[in-house]
Amino acid sequence: MRIRSNVSSLNTLRHSEKNLNQVKDSIEKLSSGTNINSGADGPATLIASERLRGQIAGLRQAYKNNESAVAMFQTAEGALSEFSNILIQLKQLSVHAANEAVNDDSMLAADQEEVVNMLATLNRIVETARYNGQSLLDGNLGANGAAVGDNVRFVSAETWTKDSPVRGYEVDITQVATQPYIRGSIPLSVKNIGDGVKILLSEGGRNVEIDTSSGKLKENIEELLTNYRKDPSRFPAKETSENIRAIVMTSIQEAIAGSGLSLEAFETPEKTFYIRHKKFGEEPTFSATTNVSGILTKDKNVAESSKPGLDIAGKIGDSFASGKGQFLTAIKRSSPAQGTTIQYDRTIGLKEIPVRNEQGMVIGTEFVEETHEEIVGSATNPKIEGFVHISQQTKNVNLGAEPGLERGFSFKNIRTNNLAKGVENESNFQSLNDIDLTSKQGANDSSILIDKAIEEISVIRGQIGAFQKHTVESNLNSLRIAEENITNGESTIRDTDMAAEMSKLTGGQILLSASQSMQAQANQVPENVLQLLQN
Repeated sequence: MRIRSNVSSLNTLRHSEKNLNQVKDSIEKLSSGTNINSGADGPATLIASERLRGQIAGLRQAYKNNESAVAMFQTAEGALSEFSNILIQLKQLSVHAANEAVNDDSMLAADQEEVVNMLATLNRIVETARYNGQSLLDGNLGANGAAVGDNVRFVSAETWTKDSPVRGYEVDITQVATQPYIRGSIPLSVKNIGDGVKILLSEGGRNVEIDTSSGKLKENIEELLTNYRKDPSRFPAKETSENIRAIVMTSIQEAIAGSGLSLEAFETPEKTFYIRHKKFGEEPTFSATTNVSGILTKDKNVAESSKPGLDIAGKIGDSFASGKGQFLTAIKRSSPAQGTTIQYDRTIGLKEIPVRNEQGMVIGTEFVEETHEEIVGSATNPKIEGFVHISQQTKNVNLGAEPGLERGFSFKNIRTNNLAKGVENESNFQSLNDIDLTSKQGANDSSILIDKAIEEISVIRGQIGAFQKHTVESNLNSLRIAEENITNGESTIRDTDMAAEMSKLTGGQILLSASQSMQAQANQVPENVLQLLQN
C-alpha cells in the first residue's frame, strides 16, 4: 500500500471540483436567467446574441419614435379640423353678405367684423399648433421657397428637394402654356347672319345656347338690320356688322358667366369669335356647334372640339421638368432642384405694331399674336425667366432602426396670406387674408377664395392622414412583429431552460455531496495505515 501519494483522494478531489463548478454554473444560469453570461459560455453564441439584442433595442426605440410621430400628426389634424370649421363659417358669412336684396351697410359691416376676427383666429391656430416645442403649420417643418421673376411664382417643394444656392435655381421656360380654344375663320356680318345665329357651347357636362333668332336679342339685331337695309349710307355695313358682333359677343359672355362654364369669349383683331378655356394645358376641353359655317366652327350644325392647349415646358436648376398647365415641376432624381414646382403665368398675347403706308409713314396700328421666341427666347438665345430659392426645413420620421429607413413629410404654411393665392377674381383679392364682404362683388369673390382655401386645407388633411395611416401607423405593426420575432430568436439562443437547468443543478448537488463523502473516506485510508504502523 502506498501512502505518500493518496491517488484516490486526488481523484476524488478532481471530481469534487468538477461537480462544484457544475453546481456554480447552474446557479449562475438560474439566477441570471441567461444561458450565456460570458464569452467563455459560447463565443459564437454570444456574438449572435449581442447582435440580436442591439436589433431589439433599436426596434423598441423605433416603435416609440413612430408613436411620437402619430401623436404629432394627430396634433396637426386637430388644429386643421378646427381650421376647416372656421372656413366653413366664413363660407356661410360670404353667402349671407351676397344677399344684396335684404342686406344693408350695417349688416355687411357686422359680417366683415366677424371675418376679421375669424381670420385672426385662423392665424392664431397656426401659431399655437405645436408639438414638442415645434410649430407645425407655419411652414417651419416644410420646404419654403420664393421666386424672383415677373411671371414666376413658387408653388411647392418636396422633402427631397435640396437647399438652393445663394443665386437660386434658374428657371428657363421653353414652352409657354396655352389654353384650349375654338376660333372662327370669318367674321359675323350683315352678309352671313341670315335668319339668325345659334351657338351651342358644351364644357364639363354643362351646356349654354345663344340664339339670335328669338327674344330680346332678335329684336336688337333686327333693328340694326332694318336700319342698314333702309339707309346703308347712314348705317354702313361695316358699322352695322361691328354692332351685331358686339351684341352677340356680349350675349355669349353673359351666357357663359350665368352657366358657370369655365370659358372666356373674345373678339380677335380679325373680328372673328374666339372662345377659350380658362384652364391651361392639354387636359381641359370643350366643344361648340353653330348653324353658320366659319363663324366659330368649320362646318355648320356639326360639333367641333376645342384645339388642345399646350402644357408648360422648361428646366429648373438645369433639371428637365414636366409640365401640367402652367405648373412646372423639376423631375425627381435629376438634380438638387428635384420636386420643385413653380407657376409661370405669362401667356401668349397680342402686341400692337405700327401700320405704315408706302412712304413709310405710320398711319395706324394693328394687333398681332406674339410668338414663343419673343416671350421665352430660342434654343440658341434662351431667356432666363427667373430664379427660385428653396430653404429646406422638412423633418424626417425614422421608420426603423437602420440608417436610411426614414421618410420626410412637409407641413405646409397655412397662414391666411398663404391660402387661395393666385385665384382670379374681379376684386383683386390676392389671398384669403384680403377677403372683404362689404360689397356684393366682394362677397362673391370672397366666396370663391374661401372655396379654394377649404379645398387646400382638405388636401393637406388628406396628405397628413394618408402619411399617418399608410406610412407611420402601418409601420408600427411591422415594427412590433419584427421585435417579437427577433426577441424570440434571441431568447432561444441565450435564455436559460429553467427545467433542464434545475435538473442539472439537482444532479450536480447530489454528485457534489457524494464526492465530498468519498473525499472524506479517501483521506481516512492513509490515516488508518499510519495508526497501524504506530501500534
